[in-house]
Amino acid sequence: MFMIFSRKISFFLTILLTVMSGTLGASSACARQKSGIDSLVALALKGNPEIKMARYESMAAQSRIGPASRLPDPQLKVAAMNIPTSFSLTSDMMTMVPQVSLMQTLPWFGKLGAAGDVQQYSYDASAEKLSAVALSVVADLKKVYGQIYSTEKSIAYLEYKKQLLQSVVKVAEQLFAVGQVPQQDVFRATAELTMVESDIITTQGMLSDLEANLGAILGQNSPYTIQVDSLQLPLLDSLAFLETRLAGSNPELKEIHNIELAAQAKRVFAAKDAVPDLSVGVSYGYRGALMANGAKASDVMSLEIGLSLPVFFGSKQQSMIDEADFMDRAAKEQYSAAELGLYSRLRSTFAEAYAQEKLIPLYSRELIPQYEATYNASLSSYSVGRTTFAMLIDNLTMLINTKIELVKIESKYFSTAAEISKLVGENSENHKGVR
Repeated sequence: MFMIFSRKISFFLTILLTVMSGTLGASSACARQKSGIDSLVALALKGNPEIKMARYESMAAQSRIGPASRLPDPQLKVAAMNIPTSFSLTSDMMTMVPQVSLMQTLPWFGKLGAAGDVQQYSYDASAEKLSAVALSVVADLKKVYGQIYSTEKSIAYLEYKKQLLQSVVKVAEQLFAVGQVPQQDVFRATAELTMVESDIITTQGMLSDLEANLGAILGQNSPYTIQVDSLQLPLLDSLAFLETRLAGSNPELKEIHNIELAAQAKRVFAAKDAVPDLSVGVSYGYRGALMANGAKASDVMSLEIGLSLPVFFGSKQQSMIDEADFMDRAAKEQYSAAELGLYSRLRSTFAEAYAQEKLIPLYSRELIPQYEATYNASLSSYSVGRTTFAMLIDNLTMLINTKIELVKIESKYFSTAAEISKLVGENSENHKGVR
């Protein structure tokens, strides 16, 4: 009689397991909106405040290019010349009222071009910075997206285990009431149920935190809730290929290189600034005095040519040259340091991704099927009294934990792949003109 009753319980649990696997997914889909990673990336590129700030800084740098290569503003002067102390403006032949002058400074050849080059390279550096910021935001977004996937799947597995344990507790209580199982089976099932409920609460708190982070990345002052059913895991390129891409496409290195070019252009400008600038001016003077024959005195024209004198070369232009040299050297060292750091990060991240890439099929094709078979076997054995209730619970826990570990590994792989994309500057050129 006990054997028949136990088989019925086992059959009931198996049917319950199959039904819940379908209903859990349906309830999750109804509660949260689905959103693909591409649509989220578009929202982040448009609304993230860090990207906006970098964009405006780049636009400001671009607006400085034109003015830097333009001539200095001409000077317009109006004056009264040679006014006699008697204030008789019509009797003194030399009096000119008014005299109008126009002066223009002409910088030495190449100086304006060098000044424009400084601002051009500064703008190029800011454009690369914008690209780097955008890539960093996209990488952070993908990391959070992968973590949300892992967390949602973990909650679904824990809810599955919770509902199964609730049924197990009821069955254990019924069996204990007729003296078929010891009371410790009931205690163990109840304790496991309480632990699962605690894990669900903790994991839901983690999900809320991730949703808040996602909202901040998207530029929203509120959590952003989504449902992530699956991750599109990219294939991992070879390390040699990735290193080549990093050398040619990483925006951080490009930014530093443009800072170096700007320093070199500034040195050229400082050297040319030591050469005197030419000033050219013309003036027109009106004379209102009358000549001896009663005719009005003729108006006069004047021409002026001048040179700026770099008498403060030692404390001005030479200091600018020294500053540019030091900036150039600093940029070279910054480039070397950044290059070493980026290659180190790439190799470390690649090693992580490579290990995760190998673990995913190991878990999905070998470990999980083995644990499922073990759990099903223990369920059958328990129904005929060939194994303990504790062993059944342990096998169930091992199965659920392994599934949760798999989605965590998938999430980590997705995150490390996003970090690699950032390091190698994937799509970096597209992010320079983010609007």
